[in-house]
Amino acid sequence: MHAISFIQDLAVIMLVAGVVTILFHRFKQPVVLGYIVAGFIIGPHTPPFGLIHDEETIKTLAELGVIFLMFCLGLEFSLRKLFKVGATAFIAAFMEITLMIWIGYEIGRWFDWNTMDSLFLGAILAISSTTIIVKALNDLKMKNERFAQLIFGVLIVEDILGIGIIALLSSIAVSGSVSPEEVFSTVGKLSLFMIVAL
Repeated sequence: MHAISFIQDLAVIMLVAGVVTILFHRFKQPVVLGYIVAGFIIGPHTPPFGLIHDEETIKTLAELGVIFLMFCLGLEFSLRKLFKVGATAFIAAFMEITLMIWIGYEIGRWFDWNTMDSLFLGAILAISSTTIIVKALNDLKMKNERFAQLIFGVLIVEDILGIGIIALLSSIAVSGSVSPEEVFSTVGKLSLFMIVAL
């Protein structure tokens, strides 16, 4: 019964995604945006009822899709290229993260949120969606352009810094103090993973 339900869900997803993709291609809109619209249509919160039954399995497949997309980024972007754009990518990522954290913090304070919630909002805004940007550049056939390599470098540095920031804020929120060991451990593991992947 579970297998039948999964096949039905997969058929619905492919049908809706296919129709939406064709429409977005026809109107010359980003396909990634079409995937988001398709997910909204299929999702369990769309009235009058959700079109899929096994949400957990679909979520697992979605996470696998993100992993494969990030793996493709690793195949396209070598460690040599990262070192080549390293200084520029790091400066750009650092400036972007700093600016977005400040903007998010100010927005949170404007809504009368406490300091920690405002900082979390800033951290969330500071992290770009690497998967969406990679997919968009791939669809536009621009992934081999020089500027795209710089963008990939910025995204990789941003992901590493972003994970460190989230780990730092999570440690402060839970324990009320900074745990350098947890922060360095998280950043170290992520950095090692990125180096191996690249």
